Amino acid sequence: MGNEQTAIVVEARQGSFISPASLDTARDRYRVVSEFIKSILRESVDYGKVPGGDKPCLLKPGAEKMASLFGLSPTFQDVQVIEDWTGKDHDGEPFFYYRIRCTLHLGERLIGSADGSCNSWEKKYRYRKGDRLCPKCGAAAIYRSKNKPEWYCWSKKGGCGATFHINDKAITDQEVGLVKNPDVADQVNTILKMAEKRALVAAVLIATNTSDYFTQDIEDYIEADYTPAPPPPAPAPTITVTEPIDVPDEPEHAMTYETACAVTNRDGERYGDIPTDKLSFMLRSIDKRIRENHLEADELDSLQNKRDAIIVIIRHRREVGE
Repeated sequence: MGNEQTAIVVEARQGSFISPASLDTARDRYRVVSEFIKSILRESVDYGKVPGGDKPCLLKPGAEKMASLFGLSPTFQDVQVIEDWTGKDHDGEPFFYYRIRCTLHLGERLIGSADGSCNSWEKKYRYRKGDRLCPKCGAAAIYRSKNKPEWYCWSKKGGCGATFHINDKAITDQEVGLVKNPDVADQVNTILKMAEKRALVAAVLIATNTSDYFTQDIEDYIEADYTPAPPPPAPAPTITVTEPIDVPDEPEHAMTYETACAVTNRDGERYGDIPTDKLSFMLRSIDKRIRENHLEADELDSLQNKRDAIIVIIRHRREVGE
């Protein structure tokens, strides 16, 4: 058919048909979009990737840039709105629902439209993480002691250092985990904006024919729940001790050699399997932390136990000539 060949995609506008574009024009448009996405849009800003997803998802900044590329102007209108501030119609729980329509125009011509919705019963708005609060200072710094029957307000987490009996109802009666958000009304504007954003992204994908490149289905997962995996840890540095260490004659607390060897570090490595020079280095570090830092009782006991284990092992090895 030569130059007579035409693209199979035809635009429809309010009952009338627009002449189909030539294949050359279609190729040019496709190339422009492809180059724009590759050279202008930025990952984690304009679009995001989620492990397991076939395609990246278009984010709001990327949708706005795509609309600008095509000269499209978005407008928004309410389709359905529910604002139950007191919860009288929802069993006493406030409820907010917004369904928004985004329309994209090129001049006076309607190019595409789509709806987006959001409501306050979505998990990330309806619930919050409930942490135990200190009855004295109000800080979310309450921890259970490993060695004593008590709770303590950890000063290193912004607490006041107060302690409470293990059965103190001021602590144990507090809700923890996922609890109903008592301040959901503070998020009304956020919920409305989320509905508008979902409508915009959906409309842009339709109007610009970029569903080949992007999806919208997992956008909220990226913004609300997904945390990129941290990079792999750097290799542990080689430890070299250049001078002998003075080992105290006796540990702080009595400990058998077998018990000392069974103590493990954070990687699960037994102290009995660690070379003496590395144990000496570890002992220096522990002594420095004990001298220089203000430690909570639990942390101090843990460090002291590790210190005693190292002393027992080094003394034993010296005695047997290892």
